[in-house]
Amino acid sequence: MIDFSVLVSQLIQLFCIMGLGYLAFKTKILNETVNKHMSSFVLQITMPFMILDAVLKLDESAKPSGSIIAVLFIASALFYIIMPIIAFVLVKFLSVTINIKKHRQGLYMFMLVFANVGFMGFPILQAACGENGDLAVFYAAILNVFFNLGSFTYGIIMIGYGTESKAKFSWKKFITPGMFSSFSAIAIYALGIHYPKEGTNMLGDVLHGIFSTVGGLTPALAMILVGSTLATVKLKEVFNYWRLYVFVGIKQVILPIIFYPIFRLLIKDDLLSTVLFIEFLMPIANSALIFANQYDLDDKFTSKAIFISTLFSLVTIPGMLYITSLMPF
Repeated sequence: MIDFSVLVSQLIQLFCIMGLGYLAFKTKILNETVNKHMSSFVLQITMPFMILDAVLKLDESAKPSGSIIAVLFIASALFYIIMPIIAFVLVKFLSVTINIKKHRQGLYMFMLVFANVGFMGFPILQAACGENGDLAVFYAAILNVFFNLGSFTYGIIMIGYGTESKAKFSWKKFITPGMFSSFSAIAIYALGIHYPKEGTNMLGDVLHGIFSTVGGLTPALAMILVGSTLATVKLKEVFNYWRLYVFVGIKQVILPIIFYPIFRLLIKDDLLSTVLFIEFLMPIANSALIFANQYDLDDKFTSKAIFISTLFSLVTIPGMLYITSLMPF
């Protein structure tokens, strides 16, 4: 059961930390070069440590059953198979109703399918799930495998839809420390490996200290990075594109309300359905901007979309969790 007072408190803390990142960029303590290096540091070092620490903390009594993991695999795979179809149909509908330009349709599709399940998802799950936070992060790590599988394969093709972009799949970019740690977490779970009881093994204590300390940097660094990245967008240019409000409302309010009963109906484990739903509530993934920059797409528009989506998530995440908690499912 989610403690909403704790969740809102943690969200406010995370967004205040994001504000520090914003101020640090505006005061030139951080800059775009530092952001790039910090992003690599979080993605390649602290986040993999966080994922591995989460699964190593799970002792035998806390580990989920194989059937729950199987359900998670199936649900994750189905989500990233079905959502692109929904995104294609919905964006085509929006292109007619609110006149979305053709060269941005691929960006809208990508942004609808891929949410910020890493940078924001992991710290918010730990805050929302309380004592089950480590297990929630482990579940999210498995979901993250499918996120990467989708974003680096059909996601790259999708984001260039309607343009002359030469976006294509690359194994080199696909094989990352984040992917390695996610697969390693699954292997660690399958082999039944966990930290030894504190004080019984010096090596175990040392590894526990290293992994938990380095992994524990992720929430703060990730939110500082999000705030610093958002600071690159001129505020006066952000709030004048009304179509983004419609899009964010559909992505972060309407679709969650539609999907919530489906999650509850098909997934009987409360924590697992909660994790999947919270990840569904996350704002647009930062990878949308990374790909937009890489393939010469509309990066300024993408930055605006991420800014608005992330800003609104401060309200939509707790709001949707509260509204759905009132539903009789």
